[in-house]
Amino acid sequence: MKIAVVGAGALGSVLAALLHEAGLDVVLVERDPDKVRHVARNGLRLEGVSGDRLVRPRIVSVPSEAGKVDLAIVAVKSYDTAAAIPTLEEILSPGGVALTLQNGIGNYEVLNDALPGRVLLGTTIMGAMTLGLGNIRHTGFGDTHLGEADGPILERTRVLAAVLEKMKSGPVHVVDNAIGCVWSKLIVNAAVNAPASLLRVRNGDLPSTGEGRALIGAVVRECSGVTEAKGVRLIFDDPEDRVLAVCQGTANNVNSMLQDILAGRRTEIDFINGSIAREAEQLGLSAPVNRTLTQLIKALEATTERRVPDAPH
Repeated sequence: MKIAVVGAGALGSVLAALLHEAGLDVVLVERDPDKVRHVARNGLRLEGVSGDRLVRPRIVSVPSEAGKVDLAIVAVKSYDTAAAIPTLEEILSPGGVALTLQNGIGNYEVLNDALPGRVLLGTTIMGAMTLGLGNIRHTGFGDTHLGEADGPILERTRVLAAVLEKMKSGPVHVVDNAIGCVWSKLIVNAAVNAPASLLRVRNGDLPSTGEGRALIGAVVRECSGVTEAKGVRLIFDDPEDRVLAVCQGTANNVNSMLQDILAGRRTEIDFINGSIAREAEQLGLSAPVNRTLTQLIKALEATTERRVPDAPH
């Protein structure tokens, strides 16, 4: 099977490295020519839970150089999903499929509109962090779930899951409730990423105060109201308990949104808390906490150049 990972951010780079080390035919497709030149010349420097080493997966910036692939793993930021479609259309073989492992909701719909019937939904809790150009920290192993958006488990999904298992990055589950998996991850991201980013704390510090836990609870309640109204079946019984467990299990992690804030990059807030607020409005519900978190993060993005410097210690 020929595989492309579209997007050489932190997660995409780790995925490509692990697939390459598993002996699979993988190419990393990235539009940033500086990043492509650096990785092509120097390789990917990985450190963290899977060990410190240099990995040299193939990387291209021109989609035609990737050749035709059977599986394209979409790992671009959610706001770049639409821009990735021409690349996917060019590199996918006639029977090839795309698998989105992105944050937030809405990515599947954008992809499936362009590639009807050829997109699988997935989530992963693998952790990754960019340290510098071509330098990535693999911060955690984790479960990956994938399936068809309409539920039935098809042979193609089982085949892809068997391929992903070869990365040995955590269990890979074929599910009949992929939409529920996506919404379940969305709730965790909504309750952790924006609050921890605004407070500038690691995941484990967010619920360490009564105020932090109350904020988590408020976000979760709004999210749960939306999922209940939509009839989404989550993959856990108590969303707030799951959020707290994730905070504990990733206590030392700097979440991806905070990484973007610290690096002066655009965040995915519109596709996380912002999407919750929009869905609530469409359902005639109210989600003021998620809407306020969205506004605060967007204001933080807009004032990057005006930030007051840290006080000297």
